[in-house]
Order: sequence, then structure tokens, then C-alpha cells
Amino acid sequence: MMQDIAFTGKGKLYFEEQQQQQLEKGVRLLVGASVFLIFLMAVDLMTSEHSLYITKLYFFMLGVTTLSSSIVFWWLAGKIYNDEKWKPLSLLFAGLFSIFWAVLSLVLDHPSHLQTVFLYGEIYILVSVVAFFGYRPALLLAATPIVCSFLIASPSLTPTLIFAYASKLLLALGISEYLNHCFRDVVFLHLDSRNLKHQLKAVGLIDPVTQLHNNRHFNIELDREVMSARRSKLPLSVLVINIQPIRLYTFTCGHEASDDLLRIVSKALEHGAYRPRDFIARMSVDEFALILPETDENGATVVAERIESNIHRSCDLWIERDLNEALLMKSAIVKWEQNMSTKKMLNRIKRVTAEINIYEAE
Repeated sequence: MMQDIAFTGKGKLYFEEQQQQQLEKGVRLLVGASVFLIFLMAVDLMTSEHSLYITKLYFFMLGVTTLSSSIVFWWLAGKIYNDEKWKPLSLLFAGLFSIFWAVLSLVLDHPSHLQTVFLYGEIYILVSVVAFFGYRPALLLAATPIVCSFLIASPSLTPTLIFAYASKLLLALGISEYLNHCFRDVVFLHLDSRNLKHQLKAVGLIDPVTQLHNNRHFNIELDREVMSARRSKLPLSVLVINIQPIRLYTFTCGHEASDDLLRIVSKALEHGAYRPRDFIARMSVDEFALILPETDENGATVVAERIESNIHRSCDLWIERDLNEALLMKSAIVKWEQNMSTKKMLNRIKRVTAEINIYEAE
């Protein structure tokens, strides 16, 4: 399943976002590791009796440049890494650091220093693998110049030495591919888990029969719309609907036939409230509620009349055929007033719903 969504639109975008974040952290890891290695090399170089004065001067100037550049790179990694620039920036950082290490190995071209440079250079290559495993061109750009400079700086260039460094480069690429494979699996496993959580959450807010929103979702949405109405000072109305005789239809014709009737009712409700923000919920067996943002009492009345017409047109034949009695829809409008809390609004909706039920019982 993870491989199936890897190259779809949202899956690919999510993977690129995670890849971008990993490379941003990788650049910072590379900066910190480079500064630490330069510090170790500086201590080793300054305490060595074989180090020439000019070599120490070169290294000091190079170290100061590296330290100041690293501070800038560390800042840039967090500031200008974005969706459009992360690939060229990764190549830029990889190229600059690889050039630095390549120049360093050539500047310290002295037998007493080569072992130290080679050792720290190989450590740097391993750090590059961890930093750039998510983007192969950056890894190649980070590692290849260093390997080439090591070959140039080596006292004797033999086929065995060339094979050894080529093997190290291939080993680095192999490790990066393995890390990238594991990273891809983890990313898409997390995406799959996140999508599943969203689906489960959505299922918990949807009525399974009508596919309308349920009572719990209605409370959440009403709270959101009350806060919006309070900010905008625009009207807000809730239309409460009771449809009879759905309960009797269920007892007489069974749940399967009742479910079919409820689906027809839900379609009639949706066709009557067609604005994007109009929110329809099934509150109980035969009760429905519509949240109508930016709608006053007159507008809610128009919606109620349109819905009643749709329901009669869609359901009258069903009810009369199976029960031999007319369908009856009762509705009431609950108007939100300024400074009314969501809790008070819900209490008023409950009272209105109870009054409709009492009226029907009578």
C-alpha cells in the first residue's frame, strides 16, 4: 500500500516535504560535524613538530573562513530552505563543503598530515551519507571531489588504491540507498497511518445510513459558527426538522426499507440547502438540523419551504404506498442572538425539538 501511494499527488508531495526537512537537518549536521573535525585537525596540526609555518597559516585562514561560513550556512539552512529551493540549496551546500575538503587535502600535502586528512575526510564522507541520503545528486557532489583529491594527494597512485577509493564511494552510495529506502518506507507508513486516523475521525462524525453529519459533528460545527457570527456580527439560524411518520415506517416496513427512505430524505435536504457552508446533520431517527450561517429568520423560512417541497416530492409516494397516510414535516427556526453562547444555543435547540415532538404526539 505504501508503494501504491508513493507516486500519487498527495503522497509524493508529502514525501518531498519530509525529504526537504531531512535535508535541512542534514545540512546542519554537516555544518556541525565539519566545524568539529576542523577543530580536531587544528589541534593535531598546531601540536605537530612537522607542521610548516606556512601550512599552519593556510590552515588557520581556512579554518576561520570555514567557521564563519558554517555560521552563515547554519542560519541559511533554517531560513531559505523551502519547497522550491531545497534541491539547488542542497547541491550548493554539498558542493561548497566538498570543495573545502578537497582543497584542504591538497593544501596539507605533506606525509605527516596525509593520514590525519584522510581519516577526517572519510569521517566527513560518512557524515555526508547521513546528511544527503535523501538526495543522491547532493551526495555524489559531496563525496566525489573529496575522493578525487585524495587520489591526487596520494604519494603513489596505483590501481589498487584507485579500486579502494572507488569501492569506498560505491559503499557510500549503497549505504545511502539503504537509508533512503528505509526513510521512504517510514514516511509512507506514517502517511498511511495519518490518513487512517483522518478516516476513522471522519467516520466518527458521519451518520452511517444517510452519510450526513451526526449529532456530535453538529455540536462542533455549531460552536465554530457561533464564534464566527460573534466576530462578524452577522445573523445565524438553525432550522430544526421533524419528519413523520419515519418511526412508524421503520416499525412497519423494517430497517432496510427505512434506511432507503432516509437516504432519499437526506438527498432532499441536501438539494434544499445548497450553499457550501450550510451544514446538515441527522440528530435522531426522524430529526434533522441545518446550520444556516449569515441567514436571518426570513432566509431560514425560505430554506424550510424549499426543503419541505423537496421532501414531499421525493417521499410522498413511498409513505402513501406503504402506510396509506400522508407525510408530515414540521420545522422550527432557532435564531442566534448576539452574545448567546453555544451552550445556550444548544439548549434552545433541544427545547424547540422537544416542543415539536410534543406537538406531534398530541
